[in-house]
Amino acid sequence: MTRLMQAMGACLLASALLATVEAHAATYYVATTGNNSNPGSSSKPWRTVAYAVSKMVAGDTTYVHGGTYNEVGIQFRRSGTSAAPIKLLNVSGQFPIINCNSKSSSNANTVLFQNSSGYKNAIGWINLEGFEIRNCYNGIKLYNLHDSVIRRNWVHHNVNQGVLGNGTRVRFDRNRINHNGRFSTAPSSSLEHGIYLNGTAITITNNLIYDNLGYGIQMNGNVNYDSSRHAGPEFALTSNWIVANNTIGYNVNKGGMVVWGNNSKSARIENNIFHENGVKMASYYAQAINMTSPGTGHTIRNNLAFASGSGATLFILGGTQGTHYTQSGNIVNTVNPGFTNAPATLPSAPNFALISGSSAINKGLTTSATNSSYTSVSRPQQSSYDVGAFEFLSSSASLAAPTSLQLAK
Repeated sequence: MTRLMQAMGACLLASALLATVEAHAATYYVATTGNNSNPGSSSKPWRTVAYAVSKMVAGDTTYVHGGTYNEVGIQFRRSGTSAAPIKLLNVSGQFPIINCNSKSSSNANTVLFQNSSGYKNAIGWINLEGFEIRNCYNGIKLYNLHDSVIRRNWVHHNVNQGVLGNGTRVRFDRNRINHNGRFSTAPSSSLEHGIYLNGTAITITNNLIYDNLGYGIQMNGNVNYDSSRHAGPEFALTSNWIVANNTIGYNVNKGGMVVWGNNSKSARIENNIFHENGVKMASYYAQAINMTSPGTGHTIRNNLAFASGSGATLFILGGTQGTHYTQSGNIVNTVNPGFTNAPATLPSAPNFALISGSSAINKGLTTSATNSSYTSVSRPQQSSYDVGAFEFLSSSASLAAPTSLQLAK
């Protein structure tokens, strides 16, 4: 009887907590014509994204209208819950721009996920979707983030990293991440990357990652667990990543991706297109994947890598096959992927959509992680998944250039 009463009490408490979250859940709006003294309603929106983010609690959603928000201090400070995440979203059909007021290295000049109790504490269950983030120091920075989704954003022209930090069970899906780094002040630098992360169960799918100064993706397995910095070992040690159906091209002073450090374990790198990376590198460097003192258990499958020879050309450099990684089904430097507009050198308006007859069509593995493409086309459209961020639908659909508004759908 005592156990029954305890169980009933626990259920009542859980119900009460859920009811409390539901009671507090609210929907807010932000517009360039708003005012932070307003209630944040659809008719009386707030003015700044930073103010909205500072007010949201578990279960809250804020929709941001189109326009340019010249701001600093956008910081997620508290967690949602599994049943009631915090959501910062674009208004449907609009694509708000977060333009940082400064490119200085202060954390104020980034979209920041950091617990208000201190950066070593976990923060999670947050969704960020549908924004252009530009002219910041780091586009997006994470401290001990968990169970969150960063989707449909355009992160570009930031002076350091596109995305930087650590976390566990974080998904990056259908983003465009390009031209991050010190292009004007240190064009030979190889330290600024599209995505630079450590942690477990990171999922990177359906993204366009191109023209960053360093690597497109850095899987940082060179970090040890430190209780003064990390909320737990899973936020520090780097394992069980899924990197699938991305198109990674034209990264300048490094290749498409690096698997770095012996704490990197068991990454699945599959269905990606690596195209003309290592733009300023010699041909004997890795255009696609660099294995730098890597850990074990990595699988590299059904990727398409193409380099014309003007920069780096190797598919994999470093590591030992059978010890650090296994590979199968990869298509390497045999045929151009067949993009709408992605020649040997970066054009002013690249378009990575697949054309009819592309060598990427029907060459991918079936995976539940990428059952929808960059443009939200379901996979597969034919007999098998296509490789890369796009799924070929029809000539007319695939030839349409990916614009900001298409990205925000």
